This record gives sequence, structure tokens and C-alpha cells, in this order.
Amino acid sequence: MSTRSGSVMKLLGELAHKRARALDAPPPARSTERPDLRLLDVETCDRFDPEADQASWLADALDGVITEREFVRPSEWAEANRYLPSQLTSMPGHFRFSVTPYLREILDCLSLDSPIREVAFMKGGQIGGTVGLVENFIGYCIAHVRTAPVMFVTADADLAKLRLESYIVPMLQQSGLEHLIESVDDASARKSGRTAKKVEWSGGGFLIPVGAKSANRMISISVMMLLRDEIDSWLDVVGRDGDPIKLTADRTAAYEGRRKILDLSVPKIRGASKIEERFKRGDQRYYFVRCLKCNHAQTLRWKRENPETGEVTGIVWQMEAGRLVPDSVRYLCEKCGHPHRNEDKERLLSPDHGAEWRATAVPVSPEVRSYHLSSLYSPPGMRSWQSTVMAWLDAWDVETDRPKDLGKLQAFYNSDLGASYELRGQRVTKQAVYSHRRDVYSYGQIPNRWAVEHCGGFVLVVIATVDVHKDGLFVAVWGVCRGRRFLLLDYLKLKGNPEQPDDKATWGKLSALVEEKEYAADDGKKYPIAITLIDSGYLTTQVYAFAFLYEHSVYPIKGRGFSAQNATLKEFHEFKTHHGQQAFTLNVDLYKERWSAALRRSWDGQSLMPETHFSAPRNATDDQLQELTREVKREKIEQRTGRRVGFEWYRPSNSRNELWDLLVYADAALDLLAWNICRGQLRMDVVSWVAFWDVLTGRRPFYSETP
Repeated sequence: MSTRSGSVMKLLGELAHKRARALDAPPPARSTERPDLRLLDVETCDRFDPEADQASWLADALDGVITEREFVRPSEWAEANRYLPSQLTSMPGHFRFSVTPYLREILDCLSLDSPIREVAFMKGGQIGGTVGLVENFIGYCIAHVRTAPVMFVTADADLAKLRLESYIVPMLQQSGLEHLIESVDDASARKSGRTAKKVEWSGGGFLIPVGAKSANRMISISVMMLLRDEIDSWLDVVGRDGDPIKLTADRTAAYEGRRKILDLSVPKIRGASKIEERFKRGDQRYYFVRCLKCNHAQTLRWKRENPETGEVTGIVWQMEAGRLVPDSVRYLCEKCGHPHRNEDKERLLSPDHGAEWRATAVPVSPEVRSYHLSSLYSPPGMRSWQSTVMAWLDAWDVETDRPKDLGKLQAFYNSDLGASYELRGQRVTKQAVYSHRRDVYSYGQIPNRWAVEHCGGFVLVVIATVDVHKDGLFVAVWGVCRGRRFLLLDYLKLKGNPEQPDDKATWGKLSALVEEKEYAADDGKKYPIAITLIDSGYLTTQVYAFAFLYEHSVYPIKGRGFSAQNATLKEFHEFKTHHGQQAFTLNVDLYKERWSAALRRSWDGQSLMPETHFSAPRNATDDQLQELTREVKREKIEQRTGRRVGFEWYRPSNSRNELWDLLVYADAALDLLAWNICRGQLRMDVVSWVAFWDVLTGRRPFYSETP
């Protein structure tokens, strides 16, 4: 090497060292690594004069070299490049955070210059989370983080493939990124850089869409960016490989100092929600908006009541003739009560009006953030407050203040409130059920005078329910007052051999009860048994045969549990036995939820008894009442895999719970009566409990009075 060349190279080395140290300085506000460094050409070196000031010459020669890093945040890229086609959204056009301003901060946590490594987003539906976060970040990685390997994981492989083909690929096409996808031979899917299993782009980066069940694909890949969608729909365990949350997180271990992990999901079951667990690890940020009148900062929440004044704020509405008044829905400020309309959300959500994210907890690490947002924040043109109220009214009977449909109720909590759904059902204590004994009556008696004073009226109908066992029949007889207030009138154990259809000790005595028994009240009213339900889960043939003898008053039933994954079962469904008789499948979990809460509720014995309440006679024994305490809700574990598959009602195998089952059947019998009268006799589309109680009171179909 010549002396001249050696001098040049030495000075170049010194300047390169100085500029490299400058590049190591903290980046400015804009961010991605794309320095465009132009090297000195040979002609420039040949013109070098060794007699001149070498340092000055080289400084002048390098003035044109670009050593500045240009950093672009994901939100800046999205607004500059992202276009939403009409086939993918109801709001097509260039992507703007003015529509969903709450997403900007969350997305920018994934920027290269952000110190945040993990982000959890627990959300409701219709707030733009997947489009605004997952898809925008993938586009950002392709355009600016060229070398980053990315993994997108959702519940199963088919869903991951659908997201890739129907959403991500059109996003690349509409956002001017398709030219960056590696392409060798367009005739070959494998060579094009885009297959059903992988998308590759210039710079060496790639995207792998994976289903959470695909353990093999998770284990074999290292990634820098991990996007996990709808994680509450994932299995708890993938085969023998373990928890998919841990499996996917392990894929980022090689990039620990630079990785980004985004979790987003609608939550499902409380205590089993993966996104809720991830949310609690972070700083638990909520989006505060300001009242358009008093400027008070608050989160948008469902109805809330001041315990001291009884004042209701939050989402409110009006009803007429049992139906929602469409234009009545408002959001009332928690401070001044100012009513906001759905159209006001554009101003409420805007940072220009003071809307902002606020942390409410200390995270497990400064690198972990978490966010919560319900669909009450859905922008105008998407999920409206009116739609949210309609979802609530579909799930909840405001007239009786009880669920209409547990599946819809869970969907409301999950998708509308962005909250996990609590499956209630703690064990009812002995002390709680003992408090339901009443001193005013004994077995076989109907205390109507007391009921008029404390139960909203006298007994309107008498119901019998039957549980079949190998050694006999367990029979409970119930009187029902207005407001679903149940009085236990009799509890009989008919011992014998029910396997024999002509057994007099069981079926014979039950026949006499159904046909002949009449209960007398202390005000002169007399009550035959109006309807009898018999559990057909055991000795089905014998139950069907007995019920066939009483076509319009005795019905076989079969209990069925509630599934959180497929929560479409309502209170009951009708079917026909092989005799052609009407029978019913009951959603017993719905009734167990209801009565588990009702039995724990106290009453002072002086005021009006709460609706949906239970009373037992003074001579009901402790052992009998303890049958109401045996079952408790617990996690259901699949024995083969150890995987949690939901929840179940459980009782120890050596404990008795017949009265609990018989109470559940009695509640279902009342629903069947109301359904039959409202739809069959009154020709109504839905059950009206006011109309039902009025029919029982006015027409007296199930009792008679002594002249």
C-alpha cells in the first residue's frame, strides 16, 4: 500500500470512528434504522494532496455522506401509507388515527425507539384493534424494520391463514408494499416470497402466521416481533408441549433486548382469562375522556349508581311498552350529569379535547404496559351506544332483574364491556340455607295470609318435581307466589323399586299425588298440583311410560350443562319422546347460577321478601336443607391432557343433593308454565311476567276458593 493511500485510510478510520460514536447516541424522536452511507470513490482518493491539511480535506470530502438515522414511528407510517379498501371496512380510505385516537399510543409502544417490550390490550369488540395494531405493525416491519422476523399467532391455523390471505395481503397491496415482497418467479408460490405458511420481504425479514395449536412450528423458529391475537380463545395446553403463551414467548429469547410482544384479545371467563392475566402484569391504563360540559375526566363505563344518593350515571335509556326508545340512549357525566349522545364520541375521544391514557397500577417491569378499552369507545359509524344497550336488553330481563340468556350475557360482558365473565357459584353455607326456614308453616300447609304480607301476594300455583334413583323417588312440592318466590310445601322420599313400572311404593304413590292430592291454604284456597317434572336421566323408559299417562300435566326432563364456548342454550328446549309426548331439555346451569346467588341472599323477615327467593317450613330438617349446599362450581380439567376446558358444577360422590336438583326443576317448571300461557294462550311473541302473574291471579287456573 502506498504512503498516500495509507494516510487516507488512517484518516478515514478516525472519521469513521467519530461518526460511529455519533450514531450510537440516543436516536431522535423519529425512528427506523436506515442510514444511507455513500462511500468515497477512487477518483476522490486519487485527487488527494498529501501536502494539504489532510483532516480538512477529508472533512470536506465527507460532507455529503448521510450519517443521520431517520426514525419513523409505526403510527406515522400508518397515516402516511395505509389505505383501507371498502371490501375490508365500513370506513374505507386512508388510515387516520382521528377515527381511533386511542390506538396511537398503543401502536407506538412497538416503535424501535420505545423502551416498551411487552404490550397487553384487553378490549371489547368493534374498536379497530386488529386493523389498527396488528396489520399496521406488520406493514411497518416490512417497510422499515426490514430484517425483523415476525410471528403472528391466532387461535388456529385456518384462522391464521384467513387473516393472512383476506386482510394482510390486501393491506400490502393497498399500502404500496407488494414490491418489497421477495419475488423470483411469479408462477411459483414458493418462489414468490408469499405462501400460506410464510411471507418474506427484501432485507431478510419474514412473517409466519401460526395457529396456537401448531406446537411444532412454534418450537423451531426464533422471532423478534411476536403478535398474539385473541389469546383467550387459545388452548391452555398444546399436546405434550405445554402452554402456547410460554411456547411463543420463548421464540423471542434470542432478541430479548429488542423484542416486541403484543397480546390483544376480548376476555372470556374470569379466573381463566389469559388476556386479563397479561393486563394485570402491566400498568393497567384506561382511556380518560372529558365531559363536554364540565370538563371532568372519567372513563366511559356502564351504568353506575351512587350508593349514598342513588343517582345513576353512565349509560342510561328509556323504555316504552317493554321496548327501548331508540333515541333515548345517553351517557351521563359522573360529575355534572350532562347527557352525551353517541355522535359526541368523536369529540370525547379526541386528544384535542383532553382525552388521554392514564396508568392506574405499577407494572411488573417498566418494559411492560397494558391497556383496557370497552366497545363504549367504538367510534361513530361502528358500534353505537344504542347497539350496546340492545345487547344488554337481549341478555337481561329488566322486568324481573335476572338473565334471559347466559350465553348472551357472557357475550355482553366480553364483547361490549371488554370484561371477563364471572361464573358465579361459590358453595352455599349451612347457615345461609337455615335462615330460609319460616316459623309460620309446616309441611303440608300453605301460609297464604303470611304470603300476602311478605311475598307480594298469595300462592298462585303448586308444582311437583321428581328425582329418580335406584331405590326410590324423591319428590318436592312447591307453592309459587308472584315474583318467583318459592315455598317448599312437601318433601317426600318414596322408597321402593322404580325399575318396575307397576311398583306401588314409588310410581303408585306418585300417581296418587298427581291425581288426587289437594293442598289447603289458611285462607280457604285449594290447590291441586298443576304441573310435574320428572328427571329422565335415569330409568328413562319408566319415566316416559309414566309421563305418557298424564299428557298435559307430567313432563319428562333432561338436564344439560352450560358451555362457555358454545353458549347458545336457553332455559329449555322442547323435544318429543318415542311415545310422541312433549319433553324438555333444561339448561340446569342457568338455574343453578340463579339459585346459588339467591340462597346466599339474606332477608330480614319483616319487609317484602326479595324476588327469586326460597322459603322452607319450620320442620324442614338440617339434613334436608344441607342438600342445597352440596354443589360448588370448579374448573373442569380434561383428564387425558390436563387441559382446562371450562367450569362445572361438582359435588362429592357420597353426598346427597336431591333437594337442590328439585329446586332447579321447580324453577324450570315455572318458566314452562309462563311460556305456555304467554305464547299459547295470550298469543304473545315473548314471555311477559306481568301478564303471566295477572293471568294466574285473575283467571285462577290453578286454584279454587271455598264459597
